[in-house]
Amino acid sequence: MMNGEDWRRLLTDVTGNVQSKVSKVIERGEVSKAVGVGASGDTTLVADKEAENELLGVLTRIKELRIVSEEAGNRGDIRAPFVAIVDPLDGSSNFEKRIPFYCTSVAVAKGDSLTGISWALIRNLTNGDVYWAEKGKGSSKNGSPLRASNVSALADSVVGVDLSRGLPEVAAKVNPLIASVKRQVHFGANALELCFLAEGKIDAFVDLRMKMRVTDFAAAYLIASEAGAVVTDEEGSPLDARLDLEARFPVVGAGNGALHRRILRVISS
Repeated sequence: MMNGEDWRRLLTDVTGNVQSKVSKVIERGEVSKAVGVGASGDTTLVADKEAENELLGVLTRIKELRIVSEEAGNRGDIRAPFVAIVDPLDGSSNFEKRIPFYCTSVAVAKGDSLTGISWALIRNLTNGDVYWAEKGKGSSKNGSPLRASNVSALADSVVGVDLSRGLPEVAAKVNPLIASVKRQVHFGANALELCFLAEGKIDAFVDLRMKMRVTDFAAAYLIASEAGAVVTDEEGSPLDARLDLEARFPVVGAGNGALHRRILRVISS
């Protein structure tokens, strides 16, 4: 099976091709064109499909690899020892609205849960930035090491909070947090937003809606964790979701343990 450097080269190349495909969709004026509904239940845009076709065309040739993709669902032998978790176009709504914040995300795991994720790459499809991580070896952006924020005070922190289609009780739970921080933001592509956590552009990220999926999260989880961020569920317990399209879970991430503990106290009060 391939090693970390093999995966880095392969995923860098194929996501570069994805970026080219998505750019051509924009040039053709097909930004809003839909072609159906994906396995996740969301509308599939032309850009979603072309991005996925590019990724699957490469990944399906790798032996002993099962694929979980947001659009195509499960591909390959369920008994395969390795799993690729793919979101061809995270931030499709942004893409459709021409908001320049969307990415493609690929993680590779040994086994069938989040804790087995060993390699991850996310490419910002608007500017080509590449975020990479290998388990136990740190994470990087365009080859430069990443380190999460050391801001520990809520009053000084910038926190990403996803409330999209959340229930009123979720908003009620996070309102005290929003009132406590320097600024609350949300950009509309959680995988890329968690990369911002990894590089310290935001200090924390919170999503309590129980809508987060492994395709949105898997690669970003490794990238943020390897940059030193603390990422758990809302109880502070480790995340170990199954690598399938049905799993849903909450996420509380912070650049350091002190800020993470303060966020947990606020949302649990």
